Amino acid sequence: MPDTPSARTPIAPTLPATAVKPAGKTAGKPASKSGSKPVGRRRLRLPIAAVLVAGFGSLMLAAVASVLVLGLVSASTNTFALLNDKADLALAGVEVRVRHQLDPAREMARFVAGLIERGDLRAGDNTAMIDTLRGALAGAPDVTGLAFIRPDLTGVRVGRLNGGLVADPFDMQGDSDIPPEVLDGPNRSAASWADPRWLKEAQNSFVTLYQPVRRDGRYLGQVAVGVSLGDLSRFLSVLYVEQGLNAFVLYDHSHVLAHPALVGRSFDFSGKLDGPPLPRIDQVDDPALAALWSSGVPVQSLKKRVEARGVRVLGSDYIFLTRKMAGYGQQDWIIGIGYRDGELNVEIRRLYITGAVGFAILLVSVGVALLVGRRISRQVARLAEAADRVRAFEFRAIPDLPDSRLREMARAATAFNAMVAGLRWFETYVPKALVLRLMRQRETEGGLDSVQREVTVMFTDIRGFSRMAEHMAAADTAALLNEHFTLLAACIEAEGGTVDKFIGDSLMAFWGAPEAQEDHAVRALRAALAIHHAIRADNRRRIAEGRAPIHVRVGLHSGPVVVGNIGSDSRINYTIVGDTVNVAARIEELSAALQGESEVIVLTSGVTAAKGKDAVPLVRQGGRSLRGRTGMTELWRLVLEEERKDAAKAGEKAAPAAPPAAPPPVAGETAKPAFAGKDTP
Repeated sequence: MPDTPSARTPIAPTLPATAVKPAGKTAGKPASKSGSKPVGRRRLRLPIAAVLVAGFGSLMLAAVASVLVLGLVSASTNTFALLNDKADLALAGVEVRVRHQLDPAREMARFVAGLIERGDLRAGDNTAMIDTLRGALAGAPDVTGLAFIRPDLTGVRVGRLNGGLVADPFDMQGDSDIPPEVLDGPNRSAASWADPRWLKEAQNSFVTLYQPVRRDGRYLGQVAVGVSLGDLSRFLSVLYVEQGLNAFVLYDHSHVLAHPALVGRSFDFSGKLDGPPLPRIDQVDDPALAALWSSGVPVQSLKKRVEARGVRVLGSDYIFLTRKMAGYGQQDWIIGIGYRDGELNVEIRRLYITGAVGFAILLVSVGVALLVGRRISRQVARLAEAADRVRAFEFRAIPDLPDSRLREMARAATAFNAMVAGLRWFETYVPKALVLRLMRQRETEGGLDSVQREVTVMFTDIRGFSRMAEHMAAADTAALLNEHFTLLAACIEAEGGTVDKFIGDSLMAFWGAPEAQEDHAVRALRAALAIHHAIRADNRRRIAEGRAPIHVRVGLHSGPVVVGNIGSDSRINYTIVGDTVNVAARIEELSAALQGESEVIVLTSGVTAAKGKDAVPLVRQGGRSLRGRTGMTELWRLVLEEERKDAAKAGEKAAPAAPPAAPPPVAGETAKPAFAGKDTP
């Protein structure tokens, strides 16, 4: 491992002793928007207890007989408000997550269109276009297909099929079923979503985003990004498992875009001529949803944007909350959530009864109550909303609480603002995602004691980094490492992995903890494949910018480790220790002798390969001796089809010589030490 300083990226998984700031950035204390007035003029602040006694106490003394009824009305009003928020927030949460599932398509379209518009990618170069589209699609698991359509209706496309990426050129000239968005491409200046279409090859329906591409005012074609509606249904089924929400998305009152019950089901719409290529509402295994529009009874709307309908099916009552969602085609979609046994309906009826009983008294008391309670409730609501964001670790999105004339509220706002300012700094050094996962584990399992767990460990390293850093300024070195680690961490975290530490130019990550993952080896291999594609794509960008490419080594091994909080009384890290970590490090070290001129080499032990070799293309390398270990270790190497073709073109016909039992480090680098967990580099 190179003897260079450790560099920390914005997604560091541990609390490092030192941090290298990216080039061109300076650390500064987060700006504070304090609402307090300058010292010198003290504001009159009243205790909240005195205000409540003087305001509400006098009202209760004037109407002692109505105290119980007034309290009941207030409680019911609060219940109604909470139900309002619950309904609106639940639908808003579903809408946000559905948009997060679809919006990566827009970012991908902009990215590819930008490459063509800047001239980094030629519209007529099929080979470069396929490589670019393949690399972009490999890093976006939410997107199903990606294509570029030229003005003459020819182009290239890359799509996910049977667990892999398939790329080929196509020609739509003479086709009778060309999407109108394709024909209208020269007349549009902005991206637009098309209505669902049936793709016979994939036996699935898709929604597609079309992004026109122009350079110097000349129309070059358009980028098409497709998202499978089957993937959207699988996403809703995960939402049901995680949060218990029976959510769905409707195209109109008759057709279903996504529903948890559609997972695993297939439909053939190749011969359908009328209506969209979507299952009808009565074809979904949900009798209550099928009767929503035919026999559903409207209930008073909970919010202006929310519509509630009650349905009674097979002796059970259901409440459906729906609202429209625009932005994905000519027609607004309908998102909804279903509740069983009329839970919301019961609360609403109880609210009406309570309101009727206390209406007369409420007319007298509401005026005075609003005058005093409005200011209090406004401050409390702001504090509660900010506290919810703290609970969700959204520190950057929390606005500073304003000052108040109420003494307790002013003190609370000042203390809360100071706390949030500190948490923003704390968030910079502590990985939010790992903390949230550990919190969930503690809530479900009741502790964070060290336990033995079966995991897959990954080590990565940059070949020749010492020589590279020798001719670079410190700021450029830090910027390079930050950019490199950000790229790797994105691939690892996309597969549910945990980045454990950064060691100079090396990275250590693992799968299978803190949350148990039965497919940890498969996830790790998929992440290694994504890193392989990402490094190759990044090297093409670096070469285009006149910079030297980066060569990366990756080692993987699966086995038992001890995982938990390890460290001193004053500072601990959540990490793993064990011989499995050593083996993974030695495999990555051994890959130096096998890499040759390859941009990326991924070596994995036979244990990991046996658990997930069907997920990625692996080639057996035979038994090898690892430094510092007795016996032979079975190794496999990840080799992509394009690498086989490149090797064939280069005339690589002779088999490589077997490496020595303990390969020396690459010139300019020092050997990586053994890792029984976190050995000092």
